[in-house]
Amino acid sequence: MTNKTVFDVIDLGVNYLLSGYEKWGVDEVIDNKAEVFPNTILWQYGHVLSVFESALSLCEQNVVDVPYYSSIFGYGSSPENWGDQEIPSLDEIFSHIKTLPERARTLTDVQLSQELTETIAGCDTLDELLTLNAVHIPLHAGKIEEMTRVLKAHR
Repeated sequence: MTNKTVFDVIDLGVNYLLSGYEKWGVDEVIDNKAEVFPNTILWQYGHVLSVFESALSLCEQNVVDVPYYSSIFGYGSSPENWGDQEIPSLDEIFSHIKTLPERARTLTDVQLSQELTETIAGCDTLDELLTLNAVHIPLHAGKIEEMTRVLKAHR
């Protein structure tokens, strides 16, 4: 058995998420909406980035405007509420997602052991939150794969 670090798991999750785009044919239904899903696939990709960037912002390592991204892609948000807001393109979202593993690897032990000001999803340190994000990425990759199949079947 191999010993995978949280960084290796983030690598695997990001690679799976990004490689699935072409493999699953996501582009055909990226903005399609179905009653059975509260959001679009574009929202799913933006959500993964938004949540990870929120964690990185705790030590000022984020590259996107976290409050803006959270308002668009955060928990409880929906494309139905975007109105006339300028929404980041999929290319922009992907360009930032691709950098997540390397940016996570640059965090120091001091930063990783940083206590959060409040418990977030059961996590008390940035390290714990990073581990949660490592699980969060493939969770949404699976959701994107599922949504793609369902949306293609209902066109």
